[in-house]
Amino acid sequence: MAEAARKRLALALLIVAVVPVGLITRFHGGPVWLRNGAGAVLYDVVWIAAAQIVWISGRTHRLALAVFAATCGIELLQLSEAPWLWAARSTTPGRLLLGANGGFDPADFALYGLGCVLGYGLCRPLRASA
Repeated sequence: MAEAARKRLALALLIVAVVPVGLITRFHGGPVWLRNGAGAVLYDVVWIAAAQIVWISGRTHRLALAVFAATCGIELLQLSEAPWLWAARSTTPGRLLLGANGGFDPADFALYGLGCVLGYGLCRPLRASA
């Protein structure tokens, strides 16, 4: 198996391991701050791993910065009252991807930063050589 294929498989396994942990922490009991915090951190880890799968030779720090910018943008969208966003957020996938209606929290920016640092640390060794 080629190096890129092995690393893509490892990244996919990382996603398969992280998603259930994120869902369990998000929907299982425990304090709200832990459920929301763990979900925000792991959300970025998954997106960085997915981006690294697509761009296997891509610089992981650039992918992490792009994910950070995107998740911060999604957080800012929570300030919007656009009807299509309310409709999207009324579904479980929409809530998981876009956040809850009116759920803007500036503290989430720090959690996204932490998630990107963790995602970088986990995914950087799995980047294929160019």
